[in-house]
Formats: sequence, structure tokens, C-alpha cells
Amino acid sequence: MGGGAYMLHAIRLKRLVMAAMMLTVLSLTAWLGMSAAGDVLTDDREITAILDEGGYIPIQEMPDYIWQAFLAVEDHRFMSHPGIDILSLGRALAADLKAGGMVQGGSTITMQLARNLFLSHDKTIARKLKESAIALHIERNYSKEQILSLYLNQIYFAHGTYGIEQAAQLYFGKTVRAGSKDQETISLSEAGILAAMPKAPERYSPLKNKELAMERQQLVLNRMEELGFISNEEKRLALSTEVTVVQADRHA
Repeated sequence: MGGGAYMLHAIRLKRLVMAAMMLTVLSLTAWLGMSAAGDVLTDDREITAILDEGGYIPIQEMPDYIWQAFLAVEDHRFMSHPGIDILSLGRALAADLKAGGMVQGGSTITMQLARNLFLSHDKTIARKLKESAIALHIERNYSKEQILSLYLNQIYFAHGTYGIEQAAQLYFGKTVRAGSKDQETISLSEAGILAAMPKAPERYSPLKNKELAMERQQLVLNRMEELGFISNEEKRLALSTEVTVVQADRHA
């Protein structure tokens, strides 16, 4: 390589290094800004009140397959991300740009919790930024177990029903508590149906569209097997189990 070419290569390399450094600084500044905004937007008193409620059921009191079903279909990187899943957001952004509007959310379970607790459900960039900021605050101040428990106890399950215990009671007449002496605990098959609902609660309600709910349940169980949450035999058994929806006659 001649002297001129070498100098040109060195200049280009220096520019690349400078650009990378600037990008890093900008990213760090944005991250710190989002974190600070999350501290302002989050009312921890509301979260503490939920955690202290008598009807609150932590995931530690549920069979693992219940919360694993939700992780499988809603946010399989939940245990490792800091509240924002950059890969999911990137895919969602690409889809939105292609469609010319917001068609995919890319929201993590923590972001969904932030939205359910503190924000509207408007599909706007401003709301998404607030959602992300609050999610960062929640992840810094609460454990993954607490966050997932809060999510499951707050999420909407159609027909005016909020929280996984109320949903289990409505659809199956059962509980999500493991080893309950008073009621039977929902099965893996039933947990798959509940986990299928957050994407579109009314659409996948087994009271309204049981066939559609069962189709999405299969997707949930397949994902659980792919992620190693359940074995192939457990999946096959769950798929072959007849599910009885106890309130179906009221919504026929």
C-alpha cells in the first residue's frame, strides 16, 4: 500500500472510530434520559399497593408451566432483557416502516405492564417512548418475579375480567394456585389457552371463539416445547386433553 493510500485508509478508519464513539455517547445519553423520564412517569405507590393486595398471587405460588406459557408466546427473552428488547423493537420498527403505520408493538412484558398501569393504549410514538421509559424504571426497582407476577395479576382477559386468577375462575372454575386444597389448579392445556389471549383478548376468548382459541393454544404449546419449557410428550398430552369452558353456555 502506497503512502497516499495508507493515509486515506487511516483517515477513513479514524472517521469510523469517531462515528462509533459519537453513536455510543448518543445511545448512552438517550438511555440515561429515558431512565430519568421513567423515574418521573412511574408512581411506585401504585405498584406497591398492588404487591400488598390480599388477592395478589405471585408466580412462586403457581405451577411453572402457567407463567412459562406467557413467556413463550409474549416475551421469551424476558428473563435476560432490561425491560426493552432491542431485537423485537427493531423488527417491529421495520414492519411499521414497511406498512406506513404502527402494525407491530414489539413490547416486552415489562412494557405491557407499564402501559396497563400508567398509560393509554393509543398507538403513538410518544406513548411507546413513555412505555419504554417506565419499563426501564420498573426493571431497575423490581425483581423479574415481581414484574411477571404484576403482569399476570393485571392483564386483561376479555369479558371485563382482569388478572389470571379471575380468568381461571371465569373460564374453567379453577385456580392458578399450585396445590390448592379448595380448588383444582388449571392444567397445562388450560394455561395454554389463557396465554393465547393477551394478543387479542376478545378474539381469542374461548367463550366466543373456542375453535380459534384452541388454534392459538397449539401455537403456545409449540413455542413452549421449542424453548424447552415442556417436553414433546407433555405437549402431546396437553393438545389431546379435552378442555371444558364452564361459562360457555352463558355466552353462546
